[in-house]
Amino acid sequence: MFKHFISELKETLICLEAGQVTLGYPFQPHAPEAGFRGLPVVDPLLCIGCGACASACPARLIDMTDDGDHRTVSFELARCTYCGSCRDVCPAEAVTMSMQFETATASTQDLRISMKLKLVRCVLCGDVVGTQRATDRVVRDLVAATGGTAETIGWLDLCLACKRKEAMATPALAIEVTR
Repeated sequence: MFKHFISELKETLICLEAGQVTLGYPFQPHAPEAGFRGLPVVDPLLCIGCGACASACPARLIDMTDDGDHRTVSFELARCTYCGSCRDVCPAEAVTMSMQFETATASTQDLRISMKLKLVRCVLCGDVVGTQRATDRVVRDLVAATGGTAETIGWLDLCLACKRKEAMATPALAIEVTR
């Protein structure tokens, strides 16, 4: 019993000598370290609705639905694990990770992001080609890369199946494809 008392006394002295080693959180807020991955933030003006984030999300909290002439992109952040996969794959850099980690709320609606984007449909068959923002981005990038004009860039208003049909109808392309 006396050995136990001495052991406890030694431990007490060591702790008193070390001082306070924990943070006073939540009474004294502490800023996260650099590189911390907090709640994802989506810039609706940059999002092109490509679906890369929905494919990469391991928690499957990003949903994309096409309805009529619009694509709805929804983020259910109540289930987010802050892995950053959505940020890593976003070609438009529309998703960033904030420093916010305190996400307690009375309503899960506070942790939802939803946006609607206009769809581009194939002029031949009516299937979805992509969003208007994605098409505009491709045109802008091609014009910058080739030095041409937006009018000289063709086939952006066709779905993949119709592009194949059009390519097979073009004699020069059909010869290349059949080789």
